[in-house]
Amino acid sequence: MADTARGRISVTPVVTIAADDDADSVDAIHHSVNRTLGGKLEYAAADATEKWYYKRTIDVNTGADELISGNFTSGGSIAQTDKVKFLYVENTGTTDGTTSTAADLYLTFDQGEGNTQTDSLIVSAGESFICKPRDSQVGHIYGDTSSGTVRCFVLAIIDDI
Repeated sequence: MADTARGRISVTPVVTIAADDDADSVDAIHHSVNRTLGGKLEYAAADATEKWYYKRTIDVNTGADELISGNFTSGGSIAQTDKVKFLYVENTGTTDGTTSTAADLYLTFDQGEGNTQTDSLIVSAGESFICKPRDSQVGHIYGDTSSGTVRCFVLAIIDDI
């Protein structure tokens, strides 16, 4: 069997119904959608050149920082041109594993500073992001913060080119 990354996502479209003289405000599922949406996200490694990478202590600061660097879990160096096939990123909501922060993590796939780009992805404190990039190079995936340092957890399957 091939190594596989499995994730699940769900979203509930919530609207707040304003309070009036007779009732408090209340949250409700949007009537046009009328349900929670969700699904799976899976990636199965194509062959033995696709390897796991994970790191629990990636500290991202204001200004662009490479999100992935170092070695594969099984050993061997990751190159800037290796291709990310599956990516999970978690903003732990801390600066160092214990000190809380409300800072957002900005992700870019074009080597840019996320806090200055309008197309960056936002991962708020305590949130996670998963995706299957289409041939994104390791050296193009950057993190940035809205302020200070954010400790991140990153898990990926990367094609060792």
